[in-house]
Formats: sequence, C-alpha cells, structure tokens
Amino acid sequence: MKKISLLAILLGFNIAFGACSDDDAAPAAQNEPFQLPAKAYVLAEQTKRAIVIRDAETGRNVWSWDPYTACVPSAHQDWFINPSEVKPVFNKRYILMTASGGAVALIRISDHKLMFYANCGQNPHSAEILPDGNIVTAESKSGEINTFVVDTIKVLGMKANTVKLGNAHNVVWDKKRECIYATATIQAGTTALFRFKYNNDNPASPKLTNQSRIYTFDKESGGHDLFPVYGENDKLWMTAASAVYKFDVSTDTPTCEKAYDTADIKSVCNSPEGILMLKPTEEWWAEGLVNEKGEELFKMGGARIYKGRWMIDNTFSYPEKHDLVLGQDK
Repeated sequence: MKKISLLAILLGFNIAFGACSDDDAAPAAQNEPFQLPAKAYVLAEQTKRAIVIRDAETGRNVWSWDPYTACVPSAHQDWFINPSEVKPVFNKRYILMTASGGAVALIRISDHKLMFYANCGQNPHSAEILPDGNIVTAESKSGEINTFVVDTIKVLGMKANTVKLGNAHNVVWDKKRECIYATATIQAGTTALFRFKYNNDNPASPKLTNQSRIYTFDKESGGHDLFPVYGENDKLWMTAASAVYKFDVSTDTPTCEKAYDTADIKSVCNSPEGILMLKPTEEWWAEGLVNEKGEELFKMGGARIYKGRWMIDNTFSYPEKHDLVLGQDK
C-alpha cells in the first residue's frame, strides 16, 4: 500500500469528481488552469449552497463549487445545506469547508474535485487541517469536537474520535505551540477558550488530548469565530455577541483585548489589504462583507453570505509549503 504525497495529488487526479461549469463564473478554457486573482475573497454562500471565490479588485465571481455540479450523491447533498466555514488551505490550492447540514469537505480549486467529505454532526461551524493531513471540526448542536482520517481515495469518511465541548464553534491549529484552540459557550453568558494537544502518533485514529480551559469570559456569549490575525504571529481574532476581540496566546495564560465594539460578527480576518467582517443584515447572513468601520466592501444581490475570508496563506496554522500525506494509493 503506497502513500501519495501532496505533490502527487496536485499533479494527478486530472478528472474532477463530477466537476461541471460554475454557477456564476465562466469556466476556464480547456486545459487552462484556474488562475487565482492577486486579491480575492472566498465566501460561504448559502442561497446556492455554494463556495465562491470573488476577485476583490474586479468584483467578479471567478470560481464556485456546489454539491450538485460536483455530483455529490443525492443522499448526501443535504449535508451541504448552509455552508458555514471556508478556509484556504494547502498553499491556497484547496478549500476546507463545513455546512450546517453536517458536511465537512476538502475541495481542490484547480479542478473542483471533492477530495474528501464526511458528516460531522448537526451544525458544524469550523474545521481545521491537522499536521498529518487529518481534519478536526467543531459542531455546536451536540457540542462535539470531531476528528477524521482523511483518505482522498475513499473520499467519503466518518468520525474517528469525539470530544464533548459545550456549544463548540471553532478549531484553530497553532503550529508553533503544537496545539488546537477551540471556543465554546459552556453556559448561558459564559464563553471559554480551550486548548488541546493532538496525538498524531497514530494517524489512523486521530485524537485530541490534554483538554484545558485557558480563558473564560464570564459576561460574554457567542465565541462565534476564531481565526489567526495576519501579521501578528501569536494572536487570534475572536468574535462574540458584543464585540470583536484579540487573544494573545504567546504564553500559557492567554491575554485578551477588545479590538472593536462591533456586535454579532460571524467571521473576521485580515490581510495587507485590510480587515473583512461578515456582519448580518438579515438574521445570520448578509449580501456582502464590510470592513472594521462597517463600510460595505461589495454586495452580491440575493446572496446569503455567512462567512468570508481573504484568499491568503495562514502561516499561524500551516507551514509555508505543505508536503502532507492526504490519501492512500491502493
């Protein structure tokens, strides 16, 4: 049984997993690879159950993926209801996503191929790549942090191990300190930041261990988004019911400061181009993203965007160049 390196995966699998034309983007010319714009957003667009990449300079949607054009089996398509997370991973060549219907999925941008997917519970909000290429998710309905063995040959996976953690919303890997951070509402009005170690001695049975609560907000609820701060190596954004915060995790006892008095932000991230936020204008979604001043950056009429990220490498969590094992060649 031979293992495939990431390079082999990038060069192989030329036939997409039922990849069809995009909804809102013109398909690339035959044999012409997709060119990611220099400045782009990736969006969780719930109206079409789609992941969308949008050129930040031209305002054009240049790439999209949904479970229908990807030919996901009909029995599993409802897992992709209401996309709830989007993260560029593996040198911006893949998208890691979750959806409120239960899906976690890894999608290759170049050919729209669904590399891996699974059901991670009733309402996942976040996912992360672990150092060995496996995946961890945060699911709020049952309060589960789930780990998955990623096999890009089998494609469909299932939970490997589960940790219960209140109303879990986030997972972020810290490569420098070799740990996972997660947030959860542990009781009404109390949100906490947790830290786990990852036991990767046995990639066939990925487990989180050494759970510890390292910060507690006694009068704050939500803990909705947790994401690395670009340009500040030891800091994490966190959004909550009343404000946007920054954690400094450079010591064993994190400190926290309020960054913006902006309530109910669903996602936050930054790049050299500025700060992106998703502030709902209807229930939990909006038609576009805003900056830290609340100024609208763009609007997609009729869209229901839940999260938006800059398409940049996240060096807090991942090495600058990836060479991980993502599957097995049988």
